[in-house]
Amino acid sequence: MRHICFPAILLALACTPVLSHAVEVKLDSSTQYLWYQDFLANKNQNDVAEYVRLNATKLDDAGNIGLFGYGRGTQQVSSSEDAKGRLYYVYLEYRNVVKDHLDLRAGRTYVNATAVSGTLDGLYLNLKNVGPIGATAFGGREVIFQNKQEIGSGNLMNGGSVYLDTIKNTHVEVSYGNKYRDGKIARESIALSFSTTPQELVNLYGRTKYDNISKEYNELLFGAKVVPFKDLNLRIEYNQTRPTFDSNSIYRIFNVDRYQEISAAADYQIITNYKINLKYAKEFFGDDADANVYDIGFLASPIKDLILNLSYEIRNGYTGQLSGFRVNAGYTIEKAKIQAGIDYDDFTRDDSRAGTAKKYWGAVSYQFNKMVGVTTRGEYDRNYINGDNYQGFVALNLKY
Repeated sequence: MRHICFPAILLALACTPVLSHAVEVKLDSSTQYLWYQDFLANKNQNDVAEYVRLNATKLDDAGNIGLFGYGRGTQQVSSSEDAKGRLYYVYLEYRNVVKDHLDLRAGRTYVNATAVSGTLDGLYLNLKNVGPIGATAFGGREVIFQNKQEIGSGNLMNGGSVYLDTIKNTHVEVSYGNKYRDGKIARESIALSFSTTPQELVNLYGRTKYDNISKEYNELLFGAKVVPFKDLNLRIEYNQTRPTFDSNSIYRIFNVDRYQEISAAADYQIITNYKINLKYAKEFFGDDADANVYDIGFLASPIKDLILNLSYEIRNGYTGQLSGFRVNAGYTIEKAKIQAGIDYDDFTRDDSRAGTAKKYWGAVSYQFNKMVGVTTRGEYDRNYINGDNYQGFVALNLKY
């Protein structure tokens, strides 16, 4: 838990000077007991976990300042190892630092730009409403998570963007980002993204990202969403990706094939509480290797408080054939919600044995009142690789 002690102190200190304000504080916690099979240790394991989320808003009279945090601590039962923790985010948000023009976040926050994304300990600025133009800038230490804890040091992430919001719900953004490992640049990308609605029922979107170290485009995406009439949604999309590796990674020397996909999808609201969706995708893996993927789903609510969800997928081509279905249902009885499902996969691969995989799961949640609730879930998996596998959890959820 060493990783979360210092940020927790900062969290407490940040709250101290604002106690005289009418602060709105929401605190959620989830105390969980988990059981699962550890295939590396070849034995059953049990963990105790604690999740905590804090939202403190209206720290000033104008309601522009807020403090937000979310973290997790875990301890393996009957283990001599120290407890482990992850602090997902804790940041101070100050909207309207310059009224209607500048927002900022300071602390640990997640940054999602087309050129680069990740969690950083640092600063995020958003300059907005300069006519139709805006800009963002961010920088700090990149946070890297592995397994149940935070790892790594000497990692930096920096970047920014310039964006334009104009007529027809048009948003165009150019962004730049980089990452450093031990003082040496590991990744550097330039990206462009856009979204526009030239007509009320048509939306066009896309993005492209260029890796400035390998001098390669590692992402191209173009798509269109169309609503020809009420209750029918259509989408067509082209996607091309290429893996991105750090500059010092040995994988940089290999000629990695691009992955390409052309897909089309439709979902239709047949009548109230009944919906069907269809999808087809053509996948290209390079060297004349390709596959076809077909998916059909059906969502129904035949009676009040009952939801049924069914889907079937079949894939053939490179490296063989895969097919399977998923069925799950949810039913609400006053303060209780019951859910259950079955996943079944049948696979035949050219380069491995044939087999099947089955998953059966069930979950129950009950809300005693606005503050206290419990959730439990159990899952049984069986496949030819791992045999039988059981896992599940019980959680006590509190809202303050």
